[in-house]
Amino acid sequence: MESTGHRTIRHPRPPGVDTLRYTARSGLDAVPDPRHRTMVAGVLASGLVDEMIALTATFDPPVNLAQARADADVLTTEFAAFGVAIPAATTDNITLMRALMVPIADDALALALDRIWVFTTNTDDVCCHDPAEAEAILRSGMLPEPRSSSPNARYIRHMFNEVTRFCDPTFLAVFKTFFYNAITGVLMEAEFTPEASDEVDSDFVRVFNGFSQFWFTSLQFTDPCLSARHNRAFWSAALSSCVAFLNDINDVLSFYKEAVHGEDFLASRIYRRSVSENIPYLAAYGRSLDSGLAAYRRVLDLATDEQRPHLDRYMTAFAYWHFHCRRYRWHDIYPGLTLIDI
Repeated sequence: MESTGHRTIRHPRPPGVDTLRYTARSGLDAVPDPRHRTMVAGVLASGLVDEMIALTATFDPPVNLAQARADADVLTTEFAAFGVAIPAATTDNITLMRALMVPIADDALALALDRIWVFTTNTDDVCCHDPAEAEAILRSGMLPEPRSSSPNARYIRHMFNEVTRFCDPTFLAVFKTFFYNAITGVLMEAEFTPEASDEVDSDFVRVFNGFSQFWFTSLQFTDPCLSARHNRAFWSAALSSCVAFLNDINDVLSFYKEAVHGEDFLASRIYRRSVSENIPYLAAYGRSLDSGLAAYRRVLDLATDEQRPHLDRYMTAFAYWHFHCRRYRWHDIYPGLTLIDI
């Protein structure tokens, strides 16, 4: 990163874990449903979240926050020009996420990835609550339609065009496929019913709609040792565990934010597993956590010595970002957590 000429900034480490321990007085009033509140309280009281915070407590790599801030400003202007409505908080949070997880020295490539990460995150947020928009995006990408399609469709073409010069055509085709697979998963998730009374397979849908293949393979841009073109055997072997890690760890670190939302909690895989298998929510939560940590270990086991530091940073930063980013509201529960912003 030093080669860009930007000042490299280290974000502050969180305070000692002892100051972060959950107390029953913190944050639960924001959860509107009393049943969900009880489930959240049970997980927090178990100490599992405390342990995950401890696992990320020493994470302290250099992070180019100046680059992320500049990219967020560029994207805010660009979204407005395309007529795409994306909250400023989403733009800030996701450019920070990319800077933490996928450090990029090349400013143009960093912007191209930030553009994709921010837009795709917002698309997921929108389409999860608006299946008609998911349908429109799928049609515009997979069927011949006039160029004068929706702002979202136009922007999707733009974001992929902008990353084209940084990857080979085969990877770009796969990258696009992962994106549209995820939109298909969003449509399947729309068929979920409250209280998990449907017969839709949550695990199958989660693999589709988590965007996880799309997110994890972005790491191929960081270093030649992870190039999708030259390391296809690694990605073929590791991708299932990569997807499991992102899906499971996102589920276990999103549950408080989802409980505050309410509707998102009902659609979550942990809640649906608890209901469909008639097991305590804490037991379902523990299964997802164990699966995510097992996937983390398997990814690192499959990696070469050269690849391992990049993969470890990516996965550790993913958990760290959840805890220290405003989007997931963990500061409500653990006021001692340091919030990081760009």
